[in-house]
Amino acid sequence: MVTTDLMNLLCFGPGLPDGGSPCSGRWVDDSLQLDLPGGSVTVPAAQVTVTAGGFDGQQMIVHWQDAAGRWSCSPVSAADQQQFLAAAPDTLGSQLARWRKRVGRTRAGFHFGWLVLGTFFALPLLALLLFWLNADRIAGWVAQRIPQAEEVKLGEMSLAQVRAQMKLTQQGEAARVVRDIGQRLTQGSRYHYQWYVADDPTINAFAIPGGFVVVHSGLIKATDNPEELAGVLAHEVQHVEQRHSLKGMVHNIGLSALMSLALGDMSGTVLANMAQQLGGLKFSRDQESQADLGGLEALKRAGISPQGMIHFFDKLSKQDGGNIELLSSHPASDNREQALEQRVRQMGSWPAQPLQYNWPAVKQSLKDMR
Repeated sequence: MVTTDLMNLLCFGPGLPDGGSPCSGRWVDDSLQLDLPGGSVTVPAAQVTVTAGGFDGQQMIVHWQDAAGRWSCSPVSAADQQQFLAAAPDTLGSQLARWRKRVGRTRAGFHFGWLVLGTFFALPLLALLLFWLNADRIAGWVAQRIPQAEEVKLGEMSLAQVRAQMKLTQQGEAARVVRDIGQRLTQGSRYHYQWYVADDPTINAFAIPGGFVVVHSGLIKATDNPEELAGVLAHEVQHVEQRHSLKGMVHNIGLSALMSLALGDMSGTVLANMAQQLGGLKFSRDQESQADLGGLEALKRAGISPQGMIHFFDKLSKQDGGNIELLSSHPASDNREQALEQRVRQMGSWPAQPLQYNWPAVKQSLKDMR
């Protein structure tokens, strides 16, 4: 019998907290032996599926299914991930090869982005200085000149990549409620939004340029009421409305691709390269704050109480000592609640009626996705 050292993992599944549960595991011959809160579980390697996850595309997620339902776990640290790779049985060789290939493509894409930026910064000192002093203004200028039709095309390409990695649905009670609240928050928008629920136990939600919003089932389960979900949706749609993703691309991918897009070079290669990079974008704290404040304005226009947003963000920021990553892969700010409360006081109270949804039934309906 071949037994490896213990690895630290974060596990998700039936009976475990929505935010995951720390556990340990080791390879014993061709099986993964896990020490879960409810007892030990042995999963044959033949029943395991390994995929890449996270917005940087480099997180390892291990899936399996049993009579109790769908399970997943991820190595906690880079060392744990390396230990998993080194000890994994040959049965997983092809899956791990595909995972490494995807990680390699993601890294190569980032290297390409930095190469483009490096080329730009090699321009004469005056141009370098002007860009350094006006980077945010230039990013906004370029993003605003990308036609909305091309932004939607870019979003559709990115959505296709998300579909290949995640199980998305627009059907069922949870998806209906997400769409209902989302449409209420986006009345009068220039975008035609599409709303999706992903069968994923992690607590996350993200918006794709062009008006595509994806909410993980784990996030819905973590909410206590529909106002908390409305707060998340209000935040996410502001990333679309304010074109934060496009502005981020100026910095992450380089000006040359976006300038080509803005000036009419709409080649498929440019769009494809940009779509592949969307998953790795992280918003700055300034953009997160802009999305928070814009979200409050959207809640006010929709007649929805802001307390759900304030409470939910504060609740998540306190989990794991404030280290939980949520909303476009950006860490929740320690003073997020205070900033939101201060802004609400400045805006003054507004009439708001409780959202009339049977929330336990909405969360219960998520089981039908499996």
